[in-house]
Amino acid sequence: MLGGGCARTKLLRLENEVLANQNRELRAELGACRDDAPPPDFATVVDVELLREYLQRAGFPAPEVLPSGVLRVPVSGEHTQFQLTLQHFEKEKVLYIAVVDYLSLEQATSSPAMVLLLTQLAAINYEMLLGKLQMNPRSGDITLSVEIQLDDGLGFRTFQAVLRHIVGAADQRYPELLRAARGRGI
Repeated sequence: MLGGGCARTKLLRLENEVLANQNRELRAELGACRDDAPPPDFATVVDVELLREYLQRAGFPAPEVLPSGVLRVPVSGEHTQFQLTLQHFEKEKVLYIAVVDYLSLEQATSSPAMVLLLTQLAAINYEMLLGKLQMNPRSGDITLSVEIQLDDGLGFRTFQAVLRHIVGAADQRYPELLRAARGRGI
């Protein structure tokens, strides 16, 4: 009887060791899962509702959602007013953000002014790391846009930083573009 108790004690110790090892392995796996988890302000699924929420969290008014799914928000800067539009291309996993109703070639007073304005657009595009000024050849409307690749999702801080940059750049660059459109130089 004494020998059976000793065997049970050894068996219990062995079971405890096995359980302790399994527990360590599971804790290590859990830690790895936590490391791989997206941050709390990160969404792996991007849709109109998420963009609406992110816009409002970033301090913009509630956006108008157009029938095409484009979100539109009015922006008043120090130098001008314009519309900010966001369009999610789900299949391509791209978020297209554009400043529209911004500037038009109609504001150019002469042919030399148009050349000066187009030269100014090219110079600014060369300087900017994020965003691109574009001209619609049919309407003459000038937009500033940026595309965000959404392969892995979208974080709020990234979204907010891109919006701040594009809105700030549009407002800051407006006076020099308007001067160029009026033929007054840079």
